[in-house]
Amino acid sequence: MLLLAHQRALLKLTQLILLFSMTELKTCTPVLTELGYQLENLYMDYIVRKQADKFEGKTFLHWIPTMERWSYRDLETITSRLAVSFQDLGWTKGKHVAVLMGNSPLHLFSVIALARAGLVAVPINTASKGALLTYYLNQSDSAAIIVDAELLNRLDAVDPEVVQRLSHIVLCGAEAADLPSGALSLESLAESAVNPIFVSDARPWDLAFLAYTSGTTGPSKGNMLSQAAALNFGLSNAEHHGYVESDVLYVCLPLFHVAGLMTATFGALLTGMSVGMTSRFSSSGFLADIEECQATVTNLLGSLCNFLWCQSPSERDKTTLRMVSAVPVPKYALEFEQRFGLKITSGYGLSDHGMVAAYTPADAPSKMGSSGRARRHYAVRIVDDNDIPLPPNSIGEILARVDIPWLASTGYYNMPAETLKANRNNWFHTGDIGYLDEDGYLFFTDRKKDAIRRRGENISAFEVEQIICTHPLIVNAVVYPVDAGGADDEVAVSVIRRCSSLTERDIVRFCSDNMAYYMVPRFISFSDQFPTTGTGKVQKHVLRSSVQADIGRIWDREKEGIQVRR
Repeated sequence: MLLLAHQRALLKLTQLILLFSMTELKTCTPVLTELGYQLENLYMDYIVRKQADKFEGKTFLHWIPTMERWSYRDLETITSRLAVSFQDLGWTKGKHVAVLMGNSPLHLFSVIALARAGLVAVPINTASKGALLTYYLNQSDSAAIIVDAELLNRLDAVDPEVVQRLSHIVLCGAEAADLPSGALSLESLAESAVNPIFVSDARPWDLAFLAYTSGTTGPSKGNMLSQAAALNFGLSNAEHHGYVESDVLYVCLPLFHVAGLMTATFGALLTGMSVGMTSRFSSSGFLADIEECQATVTNLLGSLCNFLWCQSPSERDKTTLRMVSAVPVPKYALEFEQRFGLKITSGYGLSDHGMVAAYTPADAPSKMGSSGRARRHYAVRIVDDNDIPLPPNSIGEILARVDIPWLASTGYYNMPAETLKANRNNWFHTGDIGYLDEDGYLFFTDRKKDAIRRRGENISAFEVEQIICTHPLIVNAVVYPVDAGGADDEVAVSVIRRCSSLTERDIVRFCSDNMAYYMVPRFISFSDQFPTTGTGKVQKHVLRSSVQADIGRIWDREKEGIQVRR
């Protein structure tokens, strides 16, 4: 209890410091961007009302799978109904609500409604299950959940005590007759009030989202994003990449990630653009989707660009797209631009902090491959291990800082020590490695963190290790990335087992039941003991080098024909 009180005191102190900073920097706030938004207006309820009044019947959302459309006025009406329904359930301002949903119109409307009502949305990766899902719900203090009906059975494997703390389970996509006892229908909540009278007291500095990113040297952290910070992901992207009202944004990235929801969709909302959205990325369906919604801009992960690039060129490659934001920028970027008739932009940002740098359409092609220069109100610094700034073209850790309050994450939820450590010496420490060239362009080179990047997901080696080590027949496990010849890292694990009856297939089966599909190791090797330092720490780099050198002979899940389902 004393530790918890200490944590809360530290978090309160951080908020008071930021409130003081807000007063001190008030002169900076009149014009945050060329779009004309002021800090005091960067909260969801104001934005939705303003855009509904301005754009009325203009299409806001075009849901490609069913060809349905909703206008800006529809957005305001539906989210008002949901916000009123949430309040009628007794969900008071500040309550944490988990959202376990795939892309859908009601997913988007729900998180916007939660923000309008002053509630805190906790988006959860739909691949989460077992121990990982238990952790997210427990660590976030989620007191209710909105979940797709097809994912409801995921709660069966969650710690019963955590499930019992959920005051409500709201299902999306369930027929009224099929609702489990005590569950509610999201569709019914969206239609319950004919003429909703909704009043919001949420403001820019109120907590709106807990955005979980991969753990690095510890468990996953919930980034506390205020209303202003969540909207600023999109505002910054819209400004620096030159979005205009006539643009149509294609969204195929998941809404449970900051990139899909805040950077892309909120950017369109703030600009008055139309959004064409689908359930997930499909290389075979991409061009047809672009044609259907007449998209002009989209955001893609570098690995998704690879899928498109590897398809046979065709006459359909020239589309309505004028710009693609790709992170990271593929090596064949110039050829990609020429083939598809568009411009590639890029940037550098983190859920832990905000949108830090941008490579824009105005930047020289010679700088392509960089993350661009620091965005408005942001500063970037490269430092050595003692936080001493390094000269241009010197590789070190990337640090960032913003000079306007509430535009960056306010820390890690219920992790004050980690929050203070990451923000030491008045700079946010990204844990990434890179350099600034003589013109101030940022080049990302590596990750200092103990994380693995695969298919657009940051995977915590620590988190995978912790889950694997809960198996009763495993003594220890060490997880690390290996190169198997593809565009991304592959997950490998070395295991010390208690008895030889435990097989690689047993480990895969256990992992599949207790973690997201993309975290399940592909390569598995058994050891009698791990190499250690003089102080007893496992030499992970020695294990990794040994496995990498013999990768063709290591047990490989894919060669065994084992598929891991979502």
